[in-house]
Amino acid sequence: MRILLGGIPLGCDNIGDEAIIAGVVKMLKDSIPGVELTVATADPATGDRLGVKTVPSYGFAGVGIDGFAAVAKMHDAYVWCGATGLSDYPDVALDLLDAAQKAGVATFVWGVGMDDELNPVFFKASGKRRALLRLFGLVGWYERRLRANLAKRISNILPCCKGVWLRDPQSAAMLAKMGFPGAQIAADSAILLSPTKSTNQQTNKPTHPLTLGLCISTQRQVVDLDGVKGLIAAVRDSGARVLGIPMNPKTDRALLESLGVECIPGNTPEAVMAAAATCDVVLSSRLHLLILAANVGTPGLGIARGSKLANWLANFNRPVEGNVDDCDWKRVTGHVLAALKERGDWDAVRVAAYARLTARLESAREAFIGKLEVCHAG
Repeated sequence: MRILLGGIPLGCDNIGDEAIIAGVVKMLKDSIPGVELTVATADPATGDRLGVKTVPSYGFAGVGIDGFAAVAKMHDAYVWCGATGLSDYPDVALDLLDAAQKAGVATFVWGVGMDDELNPVFFKASGKRRALLRLFGLVGWYERRLRANLAKRISNILPCCKGVWLRDPQSAAMLAKMGFPGAQIAADSAILLSPTKSTNQQTNKPTHPLTLGLCISTQRQVVDLDGVKGLIAAVRDSGARVLGIPMNPKTDRALLESLGVECIPGNTPEAVMAAAATCDVVLSSRLHLLILAANVGTPGLGIARGSKLANWLANFNRPVEGNVDDCDWKRVTGHVLAALKERGDWDAVRVAAYARLTARLESAREAFIGKLEVCHAG
């Protein structure tokens, strides 16, 4: 069986996206003996790292979709897998699904999320256009039209897929509001990434110094960076250390280093899990640091930039600490200092949460693999 994976901007300096694709590749290889996987990515090194073939990242990184249909036709199925693509960059992924369907290729959506807010870059009026629309009182009309056009595309293209699984119930509810109520629920494929032996060894870390793993994203950056600086100073004053774990190895790293935080050298999901395993708690405005930290048993606190962090933390009965636009950093600092010293019932809650997530993912995987095999047989 030959499967093409894509629909997210892989190879574009987002460790979370790389964790997703690594989880999907692991799942498919474990489930389908002899499967041949091709990944659409801007990073050719993905081929050696994951043991897959690669093609250009169609629709992303300056690459159009010309030639995509011909590549898709060389496969039994095309799978749009992971990330928050339904709200961040839905038109690109829908274009790819549509092209594959028109080429007669079976299409699937696997593990995709949807924020409660569509990407303002594409779905909010801005600049001169906003000024002109505001002059005529048409800003709301224009933005509603953008949403309506997306809903129409969703209702036309997703029903033609052989299967659609989203990563959480909240995403499925949002998608239903956008015109497709038929999505099934899986879980984020990054939970399938297991810590390596060396990572497990690092979990037996000395109890001192206590360590906070920190990632502040440059995507919808925290407004109050002075509040972040105050948190860093307070953690250090308590005798603990702050370790930067950038989930974008370029932009996040530059921001953290500008705040005086030393960052880990690695830029892979495995490096992130190894670093998180040395931490007592992580604080992040990037979802997948929280997921990879939970994979190795490290508690996480989240600063929201949309609903996805809140959706993930709900699995552990935890709220977000605030959001990038409005956050009480003194309160967050108090929570971080308390979490550094006391795990509470985290371990028991995590075990129960992962049992639910794994069961949900396994049920979805069985249905997904079954439909893939039907397509291959046909």
